[in-house]
Formats: sequence, structure tokens, C-alpha cells
Amino acid sequence: MTDLSDTPTNLSSHLEYGHPIMVDISEKNITRREAVAEGHVRLTDAIARAIGANATEKGDVLKIAETAGIMAAKKTPDIIPLCHTIRLSSLRVECSLDVANNMVVIRGSAKADETTGVEMEALTAVSVAALTIYDMCKGIDKGMVIEGIRLLRKSGGKSGDYISDDPSPETFPLSNIRAGVLTVSDRGAKGERRDTAGPALTDLLTDAGAEIAFTAIVPDEREVIASRVIEWAASVSLVLTTGGTGLSQRDVTPEALLDVGERVVPGFGEIMRSESAKHTRNAPLSRALAVTVGRCLIVSLPGSERGARECFAAILPVLRHAVDILNGASD
Repeated sequence: MTDLSDTPTNLSSHLEYGHPIMVDISEKNITRREAVAEGHVRLTDAIARAIGANATEKGDVLKIAETAGIMAAKKTPDIIPLCHTIRLSSLRVECSLDVANNMVVIRGSAKADETTGVEMEALTAVSVAALTIYDMCKGIDKGMVIEGIRLLRKSGGKSGDYISDDPSPETFPLSNIRAGVLTVSDRGAKGERRDTAGPALTDLLTDAGAEIAFTAIVPDEREVIASRVIEWAASVSLVLTTGGTGLSQRDVTPEALLDVGERVVPGFGEIMRSESAKHTRNAPLSRALAVTVGRCLIVSLPGSERGARECFAAILPVLRHAVDILNGASD
């Protein structure tokens, strides 16, 4: 007979006297709750090529999967019977094609000021995004594999913070990097325009494992931008700016960075314009660039949230290596 003497009796807070319950959270404090989950869909060669060329009959696979994940996460209490209904303040799903490994990497993140966590919302978003990719591509080949759906990290609440015991470098590629996010906007600095690009970059950096040391909004003034970059570069390894990279007379972010930069890294501007060209014909008008100041890398990104997100995704794979090289790692 199996010895069950060491088996915990409180295996589930969702059972009370043998009956399923929704846990009473009425006495819990409202705190900021955040969670990040990930998963992968392994593809066949034919599917990877079709997604890469955006050549599937059903449309843009990755964008539709992202939308499906967001919609599903908002319905989590309808799918998972004992989950609470909560008011989400932020929800993102990002699907990226990893050509080298023939897979789609899915990252879902959720945030809420609530009395209970958002882990299930993040996990639901990833799960349904993965299923959507399968559904959209099964007509090409049914040999896809959904795998690795897991919680990467969560914060907030009585149970404290959690970080996966087995985070691969790809999971938190910017871990241990201190960073700053500088929004350049006349109207934003005056409080006349809500900044969404800066907070978006802050969230993306945090999701990648970076520590956010500074955030600020400054006007489109060349000297002010340069001064803030110099100040931050003394204590962080990475600064992302957003805004001021266009052709307007007030767009002076590139000039400010060139004033203080010791070396220009042209590849960053090239890859960002290449990525933007997939989404807008105005991509050649962007003057985004990157420079180094001592051991700090400064990259300017577009001022729109969408443009900032797209460009960040394009440069993320090389940010870690760039920062490491600047700080003495061998090439």
C-alpha cells in the first residue's frame, strides 16, 4: 500500500470539503500584478517559409494569432472555471518567427491592479495564440508541435515574486542590464500629449529582463536631450530614446545623439528602417540611429508606440551582444 503520510492536505485552494470553489479574495489587498508567459510552435520547413513570406491563404498568421491571444486572455474566466474576473490594465501578445530554429516564439504579458494575479491570463493568451497558429497553418502541413508553455515570471501579491528556475538566455536576453527610456516630445513634456511609446519600451525592456533605472520625458531641445543622455550614460548600459527622428524642424534627436556620441553604430538604423518598411512606405524618412557613449549604447526609435515596438523587436536579438562588447566581452 502506498504511504500517503507525507502528502500535503492543502493541494488546492479551489477545493473546500471536497467541493470546487472560487477562492474568496475579498480581504486581499489591491496591488500591481504582472505576469509573463511564453510558448513555442515548432514548424515544418514549408510552414516556416510560408509564414516568413506572409504567403498563407488565411492571412498574416502572426498578427492574427496575437489578436486571438488577446481576445482569449480577456475571456479567461469563461475558459478556466474557477478563475476570477479581473480588470486588466495591460495585455500584450507578441509572436516572432525564429527562422534558424523553425519555430514561432510566443510571449504573453498581463498587468492589473487587482486582488488576485494575472498568471492565467498570460498563459491563456499564449495557449490560444499557439492554437491559432496551428489552425491557420494546418492546411499546409499538420506536423506542427506546440510546446514549452510556461510562466516566466510574476510579481505582486502575498506569494511574492516568481522567476522561472530555468530561464534560457532567449527568455531574458537583457538580464542584468541597467537601462533608461527617454521620450522626446514637446507636447509630452508639457503634459498635452499622453506618452505611450515610452511606457511600451519600458515594458518591453522589463519583459526582456532589463532593470529600468531611469525614465523621463523631455522637449525637442537638442541640448536638453544631449544632457540627459550624458547623465544617464554614466550609470546605465543602454538608453532607448523615442521620438524626434523624423524630418520636422523640431526633430533633433539624431543631432543631439551625434553631439555626444563617440561612435556611430549605423547597423541599428539600417535594421530599424528595414523593419519599418514592412509596415509603412514612409520608413525611409526615419533618421533613427545608434551611438555609443563610453560603455553605454544609445538607440533612437520612432515616436509612435507601434513604430517603437516594431523597431525594438527588430534590434532586440543584437542588443545583448552589443552591450556586452561595449563592456569588455570578447567579440
